[in-house]
Amino acid sequence: MINLNWYVLFVMGGKEEKICDFFKQENIHAFLPKMEVLYRKQGNFYPQEKLMFPSYVFIESDLEHTAFHQKLLDVKQKKKGIIKELKFDNEGTPALTQDEKELIEKLIGRNKVMKHSIGYIEGDQVIVTDGPLQGLESKIIKIDRHKRRALIEIEMLGRIVNLNVSLEIIKKIGLNTINPIYISKILSN
Repeated sequence: MINLNWYVLFVMGGKEEKICDFFKQENIHAFLPKMEVLYRKQGNFYPQEKLMFPSYVFIESDLEHTAFHQKLLDVKQKKKGIIKELKFDNEGTPALTQDEKELIEKLIGRNKVMKHSIGYIEGDQVIVTDGPLQGLESKIIKIDRHKRRALIEIEMLGRIVNLNVSLEIIKKIGLNTINPIYISKILSN
């Protein structure tokens, strides 16, 4: 399997879909990472897709940095709304590290849409049993059980990014704690 480079473009808000479609017409594989979020309507929850990173378009290409930059300059002449390519340094290194790319791939899967996750709380620990957050429990910093959302913290593009993602907590289990003084009294008798 060929390891393709990922490039991230900062674009004008609200023009992500049009710019993504334009790149596809130019035979450049562009995509918008999305996430499935559960919304409540009349007491029921319905899934709806929304952009994971608003104002960003991701490009997957076998072109090296310099060749891609030249291609991007040509495309910018034809299409308005592309603000800039995000780079890690002045040499043109793509903004996403390999670890960041792998994390995003794990979250969004092949369809480029992050599905909702399911889990439970045991004591003060979150255990995700199904979905893309499985194994990433340490990234969860806050849970809103009523809205079925979790705030996760990931490192991306050289900074910490907070994402509000879909997580359904199906149950909460309290830890069975017994007072240690009570145990010592039982053992002494």
